[in-house]
Amino acid sequence: MQSTLAFPEIIKLLFLAIGLIFVTHLVIYLLKRMWHKSQCKLVWTPISVVDRRSNLSYDDFLQEYASVGKPVIITDAMKDWAAMKKWTFDFFKSECGGIECVVKKDNMKTEAVMTIADYIDYITVSNSDRRLYLANWFISYHPKLLEDFKEPIYFPNWLQRLPRNLLRKYELDNPELFIGHKDTSVGFHKDPNNGSAWLGMIRGSKQIVLFTPDQEEFLYDGRVNVFNPDLDKFPMYVKTTPVEVILKSGEILYIPPNWWHHVKNLEDSIALGSLLLNEWNSELFFQSFLEKVPIKGHLLPLVLEFPWIGKVLFTIGVI
Repeated sequence: MQSTLAFPEIIKLLFLAIGLIFVTHLVIYLLKRMWHKSQCKLVWTPISVVDRRSNLSYDDFLQEYASVGKPVIITDAMKDWAAMKKWTFDFFKSECGGIECVVKKDNMKTEAVMTIADYIDYITVSNSDRRLYLANWFISYHPKLLEDFKEPIYFPNWLQRLPRNLLRKYELDNPELFIGHKDTSVGFHKDPNNGSAWLGMIRGSKQIVLFTPDQEEFLYDGRVNVFNPDLDKFPMYVKTTPVEVILKSGEILYIPPNWWHHVKNLEDSIALGSLLLNEWNSELFFQSFLEKVPIKGHLLPLVLEFPWIGKVLFTIGVI
């Protein structure tokens, strides 16, 4: 007579199978990490002009831009976004007017907390000489806005694997909305944690000046006003070779890791941007995060590979 497995034995086998699958996945993950670490280095390509591309395939983007650390403007990646028609100053005043947001000055220091409606009035009505910018507003706080755009195929973002509350806690939530009037700027900077980024222009236009990572020693930690540099105060800036672009409505700029950039609104503007973590900067990102929060930095790669672990650790307060 053929014997059948008892229920407890079936449960044991099930857990054994699950454990084996997890261990196999973990080994593959560790091997991948070892390979990525061996390949990890900051790569960039010096340029004299930023390419403008349309009908750019994902493979060509990876080969010609992401893998060699080279910025590019993609002119047709936003054409199907509802935001291109809907997102106006009047739209944000009526749909999001009661939401409070932080507004900043050109030095990126917090100036005030205002409602969206008050800020739109400041832009469109006020004659104030204050230079206030609504920068870094995470639109996930107003989920309906998330329906009005599509993540461009060129920019897979591993950060989206993490719980939204965890991203907010560590200021890694994306994408971010930028609304500002003419001549305002978020300041001269490079994006945090060795992240790359994209910036999409909804309304208006921006002047953007870019610098390769090897010029950092001449940039005085971003204290230079690139649009009117004081060479007496910052004499080494004269050694830089900036590359300037004008980003127009409907265009997206890709900014590789550690490229310094200064962005100024040429008109009253609305833009959307996102910090990126993916295979082209992952180990650099992990190292940067590790230097800031060592224990949690060690956990970040693990929770990205196994998001359920991140949810458990966040729930119990470990991260």
